[in-house]
Amino acid sequence: MRLRGYPMGTDVVVRCRRGHLFSTIWLPGVSVKALRLVWWRVQRCPVGGHWTIVMPVRHGELGEKDLRAAHERKDVRLP
Repeated sequence: MRLRGYPMGTDVVVRCRRGHLFSTIWLPGVSVKALRLVWWRVQRCPVGGHWTIVMPVRHGELGEKDLRAAHERKDVRLP
């Protein structure tokens, strides 16, 4: 994932299917707060309050304003 430009770790910006941005923990092969469906992750979006598929956002895809807003909206840290 890192070679394809996707970040990993404890404060990764992700986008839900409705376009909401927020930060979450993203570790490859590990899903503590999400349901795994093959290669997709289904997780609760804290912005819209719905369950959705989330995908990490590549570095450089977002402007400073979007990154700042995403880091302000965090999902629950651990269940």
